[in-house]
Amino acid sequence: MEFEKLVSPSLKDLFINHIEAMILSGELQVGQQLPPERQLAQSMGVSRAVVNSGVAELERRGFLEVRPRVGTFVTDYRRAGTLDTLKSIMTYNRGRLRNEEIRSILEIRDALGKLAGVAASTVSMAARGERVSQKTAAKIAGALEIPMGELFALHDSEKPLSDKTIQHHHRLLSAILEKAKRERLVPFNVAREHATAPKVQRKEAVYLDDEEARRFLSAVLEERDIRKKAAFVVLLFTGLRRGELCGLSWQDIDEERQVINVVRASQYQQGKGVVEVPTKNVSSVRAVKVPAFVMEVLQEYRAFWNRQRLAWGDAWQGEAGRLFVQHDGKPINPDTINYWLNDFLKRHDLEHITPHSLRHTFATLQIAAGVDIRTLQARTGHAQASTLVNIYSHALKSAQEAASDALESVLLPAKEG
Repeated sequence: MEFEKLVSPSLKDLFINHIEAMILSGELQVGQQLPPERQLAQSMGVSRAVVNSGVAELERRGFLEVRPRVGTFVTDYRRAGTLDTLKSIMTYNRGRLRNEEIRSILEIRDALGKLAGVAASTVSMAARGERVSQKTAAKIAGALEIPMGELFALHDSEKPLSDKTIQHHHRLLSAILEKAKRERLVPFNVAREHATAPKVQRKEAVYLDDEEARRFLSAVLEERDIRKKAAFVVLLFTGLRRGELCGLSWQDIDEERQVINVVRASQYQQGKGVVEVPTKNVSSVRAVKVPAFVMEVLQEYRAFWNRQRLAWGDAWQGEAGRLFVQHDGKPINPDTINYWLNDFLKRHDLEHITPHSLRHTFATLQIAAGVDIRTLQARTGHAQASTLVNIYSHALKSAQEAASDALESVLLPAKEG
């Protein structure tokens, strides 16, 4: 048995590893400018030659961009990276990729397409979350050396339709046949008279109780990625739907009145990408008052957003001024919010929830705090108050019990022993 000779890492390697770790941890954000080489050398206790050669290597790996007579900037390595970038990310994560990084790194489609033996356009489809065949998924997963189940959500084509889908089809067929019956094209409405649609069982709302919400918020405040921090804070303190969150523009943020105006939503549409759409209903157009704390987080995020816009210069594509965008200013797919949240929950060892769970949490905590249904309806944008009563019956029952106990304590004080 032979043992390999141990070699200590050079100062250049240590410099590269340190800067890589700062970028991958989010301490150095995409678009952020690094200090001048002289300053870096002094603060890190190495020579300028080490910094110069280290920066050159990091640029080759896709983490940095050196702009002559301007400075050195952190690049959007998930979009502009190479297979060397992928290797560095996997090394940093001890051989694994988080879901968000997996989907982002798939944008390196040319190199990955050649490696997997599939078309670049097919890789792009997978990166956007669109369906690909199981054979194609296996090729891409094999090229990345990641189990297919971790990279792709497998869909069973023979999965039975849900009760809600069956009910929807039944109503549609019944309406068509009823019209045909009135026109005497058919003798009777077979859907209405001989077929009964299944009843849809309303799923119980998943939400965080006050203790879980505090634990979640505590973890959010420690989040280094200001984009995620801002998104989760807004969701928790406003009850916005994820599409409404992605539809927000800076002009919708009224810092003076501490109000977030909801006037539009974002949606991903096949063949069109991310598009602006109206809110779910007329009642969803609303102004949501928020605590000063939320505005402070948004101010911090806006400073980062402005730095990123300046770093991209003429290449910036965020003309609409959307809050939550890709690194080049393009609007994000609402599914991205799910990826952010899933990654965040795993890193902090928190129970799985969805962005809509934060909406349920917002409403439940508001009811527990004594907010009446009409006020809550205006804040959440529900079309009907009855919807709130049905969804949040658990919270309303608890609130009624608390109100009963409170009245009893006032009118029937406990007797002294």
